[in-house]
Amino acid sequence: MNQIVLKSNDNVSIKPIVIQALQSEQNELKTGILKTKAKLSAFEKKYNMSTAAFLKATPGSLPFNELEAVEWSGEYETLKRLEDELSRLMKIELCL
Repeated sequence: MNQIVLKSNDNVSIKPIVIQALQSEQNELKTGILKTKAKLSAFEKKYNMSTAAFLKATPGSLPFNELEAVEWSGEYETLKRLEDELSRLMKIELCL
């Protein structure tokens, strides 16, 4: 378990500030996840292929150019990164 200690020179509790910052970051990540899922959905509709099928396909068998394959793959990697970050953030426990 990792811990971090925050101190303030003011006599005001920093707990609400920390909670708000964590919630704001969660909201940003959730927005990013929704946008990325929409981009993945657009690829899936355009090519009538799920992202899972796309990821399993061999490059030569894909019905589109390499740039689109790179974009699709990049969106998938972005989604996984955002979901991982959100998961880690949701596990943070404030012990103030």
